[in-house]
This record gives sequence, C-alpha cells and structure tokens, in this order.
Amino acid sequence: MFEMKLNPLLPKIIFVILFNFLFSSALYAHVMVAQQGTLNIKEDGVYMVISVPVSAFSGIDDDEDGKLSSEEFALHRPAIIKTVQSNIMLKDETAELALKGLMLSPVMSHHAPNEPATQLVVMGRFSLDNANSTLEYQVNLFGKSADEEKLKITVTRKQDGSKQVFEIDEKKPKIIIFKT
Repeated sequence: MFEMKLNPLLPKIIFVILFNFLFSSALYAHVMVAQQGTLNIKEDGVYMVISVPVSAFSGIDDDEDGKLSSEEFALHRPAIIKTVQSNIMLKDETAELALKGLMLSPVMSHHAPNEPATQLVVMGRFSLDNANSTLEYQVNLFGKSADEEKLKITVTRKQDGSKQVFEIDEKKPKIIIFKT
C-alpha cells in the first residue's frame, strides 16, 4: 500500500506563511517614517501610505497617555476609520474620490513592541479614471506636539516617472498635484 510522509518542516513553513499574512500590515507600518506619507499614482488609482500621530484623533486615548494601546485601537477602530475618511481627501477635476481598501496599523517600536503606539499608519487606494488629472490632496490630521504639526508627502506618478515633494500643515492642509 502507498504511504505518504509529510515533510517535518511543513508545520513551521505554514506557521511562517500565516504569521506573515496576518501581521503584514503591522510589519509594513515600520517602513513609513513618522509624519510622512506617499502617494503613488498609477493608471487605475492613487495608492496612499501615510503616518499620522495618535494625538490627531480625539476620544481614542482612554488613559490619556498620548499613545494608543492595542486595546484602545481595537475599541476605537470604527471611530478612527470614520475620522480618517472625513479628514483625508483626494479630488480630481470633477469630484472627490472614494478611499477604498483602508488599512490601519499602529506603529509599534522595534525596541518595545508591546508599548502603545504614538503613530498610526493609514493605507488605502483612491480609484482614478485618468492618471494625468490634476489632483487636490487634503489632510486634516495633525498632532498636538510641535513635531506633529507638519506632514511631508512624496508623490510619484509611475506613468512618466514624475515626482513631487510637499509639506502640509494645519494652515495649508491642501496640495495640488501635477497641475495640468
């Protein structure tokens, strides 16, 4: 009779694959520097990754330590999503574009991964009809401390390799991207 033997490494391989799948957004969050963001414009959409301070959100820091614990994040996730959707906007020449595929990830320290987060990485995609449109990007999520009052945004357009770098703040929260 035919006997099938499993590779003894198979359970470990499956564990690593599942771990990476489940925690990939948390791992990716370490890549984005605090108070910075990117917009990558491709033919069908604008892909956004931005790191915003926890202090930019009201009502989510229950213990008022200026940080976001995993419990606070889980409890207030719907409110965080609503705040992001109403405070990060992208418009083309005709209308406001919907933010889809929204993912949030508290930025945990490499040195103290169990410590609460001071930054939150927001990732998502805006659908786009025309990659050559003039776009207006607006963020209204700024923190309370001096080093959280500005965001540096790097915009790239894959189609022609164009790149722009902007700095926005509460006084000037909007930027015009690749004005035609």
